[in-house]
Amino acid sequence: MMDNRADMMNDEMPEKVRFEEKDGVKILYVAGSPYEMGYQHGRMLADRIDLMVNRTLLATAAYVAAQTGSNIERASEMLWIGQRKAEPFLPGESREEIVGIADGVMDAGGDATLDQILLWNTNYDQWCIYCHPRYWRCDGGRSGDRKRSDGGGSAMPTQGSPMPSGGCSSFSAWDEWAGGDGKLIFGKNEDNFNMPGQLENRIMVVAEPDDGLGHAFMTYPGMIGLDGGVNEDGFEMMTQLSSMQHESMEGCGIAVFTRLLLTHASSVDDAVRIFRDHPRSAGIAYHVADAKARAAAVVETSSKMISVRHPIPEVDCIWQTNHSNCYPGWMGYSGYNMVADQLPVNELSDISTIESWQRSLRDPYNFYVQAPSRFERYGQLIHKHYGAITPETAIEILSDRYDPYTRMTRPMDFPSWTNNILCTICALYPEFAYRANPPLGEFRARIANMWSLVARPETGDLWLAIRDFPAQYGGYVHFNLFDLLGSLR
Repeated sequence: MMDNRADMMNDEMPEKVRFEEKDGVKILYVAGSPYEMGYQHGRMLADRIDLMVNRTLLATAAYVAAQTGSNIERASEMLWIGQRKAEPFLPGESREEIVGIADGVMDAGGDATLDQILLWNTNYDQWCIYCHPRYWRCDGGRSGDRKRSDGGGSAMPTQGSPMPSGGCSSFSAWDEWAGGDGKLIFGKNEDNFNMPGQLENRIMVVAEPDDGLGHAFMTYPGMIGLDGGVNEDGFEMMTQLSSMQHESMEGCGIAVFTRLLLTHASSVDDAVRIFRDHPRSAGIAYHVADAKARAAAVVETSSKMISVRHPIPEVDCIWQTNHSNCYPGWMGYSGYNMVADQLPVNELSDISTIESWQRSLRDPYNFYVQAPSRFERYGQLIHKHYGAITPETAIEILSDRYDPYTRMTRPMDFPSWTNNILCTICALYPEFAYRANPPLGEFRARIANMWSLVARPETGDLWLAIRDFPAQYGGYVHFNLFDLLGSLR
């Protein structure tokens, strides 16, 4: 590492490796070994990375404190415990890239340390776990254990007021279900809090690794990945929170899996193999698609289980939101019942039958289930546009504000009331007040769409919304992955 770093310090970085803004979209181009890509990232974005670890991470601690009823100091300690538990499970290439980021920041005169950047790369795994804080025991208890608070064991943290936490959704369609020539089309929304410093620092990264496939993904400065993207072999993937009772920080999270899959996967089978080869942390549903084979699946994961849901037979589309759909007999699925592992987390009243489970999902005042109305709405829109799902209609689907449960359209600037009233595909949730440690102090944040992407992975065409909040309101910008990669070659 040291020789590699010395060479990079003494030489100017390749001209094609750069950070630029195009049509309002910030784009980072990196190439080489994992360490080199990380170094380029850290060297060019050092000031932005400092902002993430010195401001945004403070906001994460404030969020965890509110969720768990802890003070800020305890919440910060919990985050560091989670990072230390996750670090031994980092794949070598992921660690090399993070070390490269830290070295690049140092050589650019930045302040962010390797430990801080390692913590920052667990940020969303910890957010996923602490959005339902009763199952992950950072003090060493087993995930899913319930300890008594009356002297019968270690007390669980007192949970604060439940906050809307739905967000993220995706769909893919191909052959006769898609428009034009039937090429696979993929659409995804990434929804999360607008924590301080993040809206102005949303970036698209274009990566050309020495060993692996060229790819693009969206993230924030200092993170090696976040919620998916597309690679040059026509493979695309997306991450969606799908909370499970069996979760742990002792495994790989969404940033790691995003990059492993985009770098090394060309098929659904490749993706499943990567999940089986690595321990997993939070409950996540990964929507993966292979445009060349015209195949897609949703891989639902927890720290203990992996289940794969394929499209309904003879239906060339699939969609996913933030609740498990791996219930035997539902939409053609057979296998392990992941819904049972979600029942206590989402406080579902009855899952004894498909009908009772679906009724339970619709409870308007359930503050834990994450907007299942969006799953129903995707089904309506995909069937409405059967045979004509083009990039234009995909954008229309991802921008939809109709709630099929209330049969109302959410006004553009009006937030949903609960997780199940006026929650729509284009999400906007109520705003909450938080108090973080100095220098951040008090701030307000809400969940809405951070970025929205439509892709035709086989042709490399991408339509990205990332300039507003919700991002769909700022319109979509067209790029082509092969042109973006070509500028690095």
